[in-house]
Amino acid sequence: MGNTISEIWTITLPILRSAVSDTPLPDACRNKLSPEMLQSVYVFAKKYDIAQIAAAALLADNTLRTDSIVETFFRKSLYIAVTRYEQMDYEIRCIREVFDAQKISYILLKGAQMRQYYPEPWMRTSCDVDILIRAEDTTRASDILTEKLSYVLTGRTPHDISFETQERKVHIELHHSLVEANRAARASDVLSGVWEKAEAVEKTCRYTMPDELFYFYHIAHMAKHFENGGCGVRPFIDLWILNHRLTFDREKQTALLREGGLLKFSEACETLSEVWFGDKEPTELTGLLEKYVLSSGMYGNIENMVAVQKNQDGGWLHYIFRRLFMPYERLKNVYPILQKHKWLTPVMQLRRWYDMIATGRMKRTVGEIKSLKSTPGNIEIKELLEQLEL
Repeated sequence: MGNTISEIWTITLPILRSAVSDTPLPDACRNKLSPEMLQSVYVFAKKYDIAQIAAAALLADNTLRTDSIVETFFRKSLYIAVTRYEQMDYEIRCIREVFDAQKISYILLKGAQMRQYYPEPWMRTSCDVDILIRAEDTTRASDILTEKLSYVLTGRTPHDISFETQERKVHIELHHSLVEANRAARASDVLSGVWEKAEAVEKTCRYTMPDELFYFYHIAHMAKHFENGGCGVRPFIDLWILNHRLTFDREKQTALLREGGLLKFSEACETLSEVWFGDKEPTELTGLLEKYVLSSGMYGNIENMVAVQKNQDGGWLHYIFRRLFMPYERLKNVYPILQKHKWLTPVMQLRRWYDMIATGRMKRTVGEIKSLKSTPGNIEIKELLEQLEL
């Protein structure tokens, strides 16, 4: 009989805690690591892209049998993470060099900035390299990457441009905004002024966010994914590391979170990170939050996303209407022409439906609407959203 998610998480958590806090693996955990449990831990950690962190702790503890298949899987996850880090680090150095030479201002985002705070930078994996540039530099920066570094353009959205390197297949995303309006509470009110708050790095065109703003951005990114069905375990590891590696001006930090409407969400997430990786006792709220996070996978699932948005929209009828007719405040981010010509909104609604059909996204939307029939009112999610003030 297989192990439940709760049982696997109970064993996985102290392994992760051992790795990120550089402390010995507890005997109580080690004694429960049967071959079956180790396999379950690997599958679980792989699903959340944290297998390399678990591998670091288990290999340091000499817990794994050298002749086991599971040991091979853990070692492979570690080697892959190291390779990914080296490839991404190389591309970041190349981009920094050409942007500095061409006077393009830039800010490293997400994992590209976060990994320096981990015990080993390769522990903090990411799918791509995320870099913020000024909106007015978008075309020039894109041309520089394709001409100077031979990157291949792979896609555009209203918020970023995607590239891929030809040899190493590393994904690069150039962002010209950090979060769209009407997402993650009022986060855009704070993050729209990022360049005014950013600090220049001497003798380069690189900028960094003040620690308080970087923390806020991390919370806003978590909230955005949370509303989309789940944010995974890794952001909570990031959160614990930020709170234990950086020294914040708490007044400034709290002011930003309150301005962006994310103070309650931040407090709950920070508390859960301390329950997991520190010594805080769980509460009813952290229990609800943990259940939601562990049930959603790394990037969330449709069931959770529908349940959240249905509650936020005030019921399933409102939800269906908003999915079919995107509000102007969000539609203008998808089609920037509406920012100057609002009268084109009906035309762009039709354009959106065409784009959804052409890209296959319409099938997903229909699937979401169908799932409404099987998604209950979910009192727990409603209570969770109320307590988080989302």
